[in-house]
Amino acid sequence: SHDMCTCDRNFQGADCSLRTCPFGKAHVDTPRGDLDASLTIGDHNDIILAGSTLYPYGITEGFPLMSDTAGTVIANTAHDYMERSNKGLCDRINGLCECLPGYDGAACQRASCPSKANSSTPGSGQGERSNTNFKVFNANSAFHGRAAEVVQRDQCSGHGTCMTIEQLAFLDHGNTYDLWDKDVTM
Repeated sequence: SHDMCTCDRNFQGADCSLRTCPFGKAHVDTPRGDLDASLTIGDHNDIILAGSTLYPYGITEGFPLMSDTAGTVIANTAHDYMERSNKGLCDRINGLCECLPGYDGAACQRASCPSKANSSTPGSGQGERSNTNFKVFNANSAFHGRAAEVVQRDQCSGHGTCMTIEQLAFLDHGNTYDLWDKDVTM
């Protein structure tokens, strides 16, 4: 009972020295599979792995149920809460997300609007941080924390407005867009 660490909230690893990054709704889900080795995939409400450092309240093997705009419950959906919204890398030293090109926010939960400030981010094809230089080695990011320094400024080159898909739908004759990405698709 004295040969292992029980980590405080937002810390993980054998010695609890690694930070957990913020969670957001995943843009792209990663299949989980049979996490408890029971030879079956559990349902959306079968909680397993309770008490783990990454999922202290547990996790399910099946994707969560979601509702459409009419309130109809849909089974086998996606976009569960995931660390870094599955669109970034985690700086385990500081517990900060380093978002992949085209995403921003504390949990990489938003699609970025184009701007002059982020035109040299990895994946843009320009400069030392272009997609040809964006690599991950030994689970360490090639960003080295630089992604957090490039903030969203001068969006749309200063000649437009960055808006969510929900806002755009409303401006189109008051339409309603109320799906999982209403606040994250820009």
